Amino acid sequence: PFLTRLARAMESRGYAVRIADSVSAGIAAVDDAAPAFAVIDLRLADGNGLDVIARLKERRPEARGVVLTGYG
Repeated sequence: PFLTRLARAMESRGYAVRIADSVSAGIAAVDDAAPAFAVIDLRLADGNGLDVIARLKERRPEARGVVLTGYG
């Protein structure tokens, strides 16, 4: 639910949004077209969101990312 809500909020502010709900989907999205900005959850079902950040920095070094988590 948070992913969908955040995506809608960003779209309403004029951003082109692509969503991915796993590390593997995030890496595939970065490989397809590395974004300039990314919001990434630290803990995903199949691993650590920092792996997505690492791939993003390889593909687009000037990209900016925000890492967040609901993990206590």
